[in-house]
Amino acid sequence: MSRPPDDLASQGEAERLAALARYDILDTPAEDAFDDAVALAAQLCAAPTALVSLLTDDRQWFKARLGFAPVETGLDRSICVHVLAGRDVLVIPDLAADPRTRANPLVTREPGMRFYAGAPLVTPERVAIGTLCVLDTRPRPGGLSEAQRAGLRALARTVMTQLELRRGIAARRMEAAALADSELRLRLAIEAAGTGIFDYDLVTGILSWDGRTRALFGVGPDEAVSYAGTFLARLHPEDRARTDAAVRAALDPAGPGLFDATYRTVVGDGAGEVIAWVAARGTLVVERDGATRRALRLVGTVRDVTAERTAQAAIAATEERYRLVTRATNDAIWDWDLAADHVLWNEALQAAYGWAPEAVEPTGRWWLDHVHPEDRAGVEADIHRIIAGEGHDWHHEYRFRRADGSYADVLDRGSMVRGPGGTPLRMIGAMLDLTERNRVAAQLRAVVEGANIGIVQIDPRTMVALEANPKLCAIWAAEESDIVGQSMVKWTPEADAAERDHLHRRLAAGEIVRETLEKRFRRKDGRLIWCRVNIVSQVRGEAIQATAMIEDITAEKAAEARQTALIELGDGLRDAAGPAEIHRIAAGLLGRTFALAEAGCTAIEAAADGLAIARGEPAPFPATLARLRRGEILAVPDLAGDPSLAPDAAGYAAIGARALLGVPLMRRGDLVGLVYAHAPEPRPWEPGEVDFVREVAGRVSVALARSQAEEQQRFLNRELSHRLKNTLTMAQAIASQTLRNVTDIAAAKEALVARLVALGKAHDILLSGEGEGAALEAVIAGALAIHDDGEPGRIHLAGPALEVGPKAALSLALMIHELATNAAKYGAFSVPGGRVGVDWAVSHVRWREEGRDGTRDEAREIEPVVTLTWAESGGPPVAAPTRKGFGSRLIERGFSGAVGGETQMIYAREGVTCRIRAPLKGLLEKE
Repeated sequence: MSRPPDDLASQGEAERLAALARYDILDTPAEDAFDDAVALAAQLCAAPTALVSLLTDDRQWFKARLGFAPVETGLDRSICVHVLAGRDVLVIPDLAADPRTRANPLVTREPGMRFYAGAPLVTPERVAIGTLCVLDTRPRPGGLSEAQRAGLRALARTVMTQLELRRGIAARRMEAAALADSELRLRLAIEAAGTGIFDYDLVTGILSWDGRTRALFGVGPDEAVSYAGTFLARLHPEDRARTDAAVRAALDPAGPGLFDATYRTVVGDGAGEVIAWVAARGTLVVERDGATRRALRLVGTVRDVTAERTAQAAIAATEERYRLVTRATNDAIWDWDLAADHVLWNEALQAAYGWAPEAVEPTGRWWLDHVHPEDRAGVEADIHRIIAGEGHDWHHEYRFRRADGSYADVLDRGSMVRGPGGTPLRMIGAMLDLTERNRVAAQLRAVVEGANIGIVQIDPRTMVALEANPKLCAIWAAEESDIVGQSMVKWTPEADAAERDHLHRRLAAGEIVRETLEKRFRRKDGRLIWCRVNIVSQVRGEAIQATAMIEDITAEKAAEARQTALIELGDGLRDAAGPAEIHRIAAGLLGRTFALAEAGCTAIEAAADGLAIARGEPAPFPATLARLRRGEILAVPDLAGDPSLAPDAAGYAAIGARALLGVPLMRRGDLVGLVYAHAPEPRPWEPGEVDFVREVAGRVSVALARSQAEEQQRFLNRELSHRLKNTLTMAQAIASQTLRNVTDIAAAKEALVARLVALGKAHDILLSGEGEGAALEAVIAGALAIHDDGEPGRIHLAGPALEVGPKAALSLALMIHELATNAAKYGAFSVPGGRVGVDWAVSHVRWREEGRDGTRDEAREIEPVVTLTWAESGGPPVAAPTRKGFGSRLIERGFSGAVGGETQMIYAREGVTCRIRAPLKGLLEKE
């Protein structure tokens, strides 16, 4: 390119180049409007060549050309440069004779131009940027007529008008692109939430569903849908009428216009299996004509809520509100003559804001008066700062009042036109309505910031978080600054790095991802949580956009794990061989479920003052035992901070426990065991964890009771075997006692039969394992009836009238029968003159208030206690047995074990004594 002439360089080159840059016109393709201008110029001036020439710092470039092949020339060949010095049409009748042009290569060589006429292209800022010119290869001494000159000027102004329009259109396209980007972000957020969209056109009756909605109704992508034939037909019969009524209520233009329903979709014509539970929300779009409202369409969203319904989880559903984006905004172009304070508006002021031309006062004051009062001072100060000479371009966002009294959010921008010395002459600009864009952006922000699930926008190429909503900050226990601008990599535990990196590579490669997955994150406080992640990515031009919606499902996962553990516990306890194995199964399951080394199940003796809640011997925990004996569930997050357990602090410190969860096992009001878990660090126990341990304790208690019942059954079976072995001995003893003092054979026969029948009844009670409540005296008398040979004073019973329950009656009958059997074999009933006395009494004492070692349990309350004594006399001398058989164990443990009492056997030489003490409540139990 050539160096520009000196006269061109002096004509405001910097301003000209800046103006050309604003129009963004250089090196653009041909356009009909400019081509038409050169054709008209050539025809008007009867010239073979016409050009729209734009001059830069080193070349002249032709936006439109006729009869001239080159698209540009160097400035050394430019004739148009001479036009820029003035502001009117330049005519050179003979280029070869004019000293300015006679050496120009276009004149001296091909194409041999001889005539030139050019009109300057002047911007509203009074900057000449080029020309509209005509040329001829023949000189024209007469130049142009006045009509031709005027026409050339008009065509030059037309070219400038086209340039202004072109610049305005480009600005509107940029705003439209911004609006489209907002729409894309909103759609990505909706897709990431797994939401479907429906649109019911009430005018045409057409129902439209997106792919997600079709999937929820089991409809293929190409299958036609309708309101009655598809929507209503595929609703569950129980939901159909209710949902139809809700839709019709929403379609009433006089109502609120909202549709909100939850229903089931089914396969086929409504009689098939359920596809999903669906939550639907919609908004009625109405057309207003004065006071008349006409319903146009119902638009809304559908969401699959099957998981929430199935799990019956109290999960607050995230509601996505979809808003319609209406028409694109219009630019209101204005030209403000600052000297005359006259403002000229184009038609868009009425089209976009409702202001009819006759209602508009064409002054700057009218415009400022229609700026929102809260914005007015700032707008006025800002624009006058530019006018006063502190800048060239102005822009401001504010609220502008429409003709109906409402306010529009606008972006107003203008450029100054200054005279010599910088005097402000005019400002030309355009006012763009941002109301719709701001509304959509506000909705998107509201959806993202108010959502009940975490939302994060990600740059897939770098995996840096661009935006994060407050819910995600809460889920990760982090500040927004910890997430935004930081790599997403740091939130994934290293154990999951391979899976994470694989997903990141797919996103960075531009793969379209629409997936729901479950993965772990490590919160800022170090805690691992499980989350359900809906991730959606999309390629848009060169950019890749990705949105992830994150829901904390740690509690859901934990609940699933606990439910699985309870199933495993049930299977294990069903086959457990005894209490030891029951305790081992419960301990292992609790440890695995809570990921704790110290968890288990331990038995507690009634009089125990210690607990075995760690490996090793029991340790004293008096405060803990006191609360457990009251039936309290202990869920202590920090043992060191619980003052009620301060007496046990040293014991817990010794076993390294800082948090405790314990559920007592109670039987007849007594503490018999503990199901527990403890942690070495403070730990808050979730309600679900407490419920889980309570459930484990309940199942363990049932298993222990079943094991005890099975042991009791085995005990009864052994006792039956023992009874059968003793049957002949008993029959022989009965016969011997019956016939010992016989004087009448018939009477002896009758007595013998009666005693054998009594023996049979005792065996009936034993074998049936059942019995009704009875008087204590009647139970004892019945058990001794077969040993009553009629000798005066042989059996003596004494004590208050007491009723005993079925369980106690059976156990007592068996024990008395066993004592009587031993007496018949070896004791008072084995010889004439032998005596047996049974007496009982009730006293109010502290049960087990004094143990055999002399210690007292002051924690027990006073309650009624029964003392029953069996005493033999007049029999053979007694010697303590060298071994204890089944009968002896039955005497010592059968009755006392059944009613929660204690038995003492005394083998004095003069006769055996058996003393039994038991709480009255144990004898009265009906179970």
